[in-house]
Amino acid sequence: MKLMTSVKNAAQAAWYKAGVVFTTMLGFLMAAPAHALNKTDLTQDTSGGKKFDDVAANIDGAAQTGASLIIQLVSIGGFVVVAISLYTLWKASKDEREKPMSAIVGLFIGGAMAAVGTIMWIMKNTVVG
Repeated sequence: MKLMTSVKNAAQAAWYKAGVVFTTMLGFLMAAPAHALNKTDLTQDTSGGKKFDDVAANIDGAAQTGASLIIQLVSIGGFVVVAISLYTLWKASKDEREKPMSAIVGLFIGGAMAAVGTIMWIMKNTVVG
């Protein structure tokens, strides 16, 4: 009985290993065309007529967009810090054991973070255009 069980287990293990190998090979064969590189002729102009000024303008636009995103994230973070500080200040007023010094510092720091981004947004939309 043990011999039949061990033969059955060996056959199942071999079948399983063959399936894994087949699936892996099939995956490699199917993935090869997706990762194939096209031939590149280094003597042809592939820029499409773009000049350095066009590339520099694109880089400048991307840098401005990235800077605007960072400023907006800092402003949103500032408003979140102000909200948390106001909640902490309210909680400290209810519970006399808590000291509100961290909430007051958080109000100043969060307010500064929110103010810088907000002022820059107003300047961009009104003065700069």
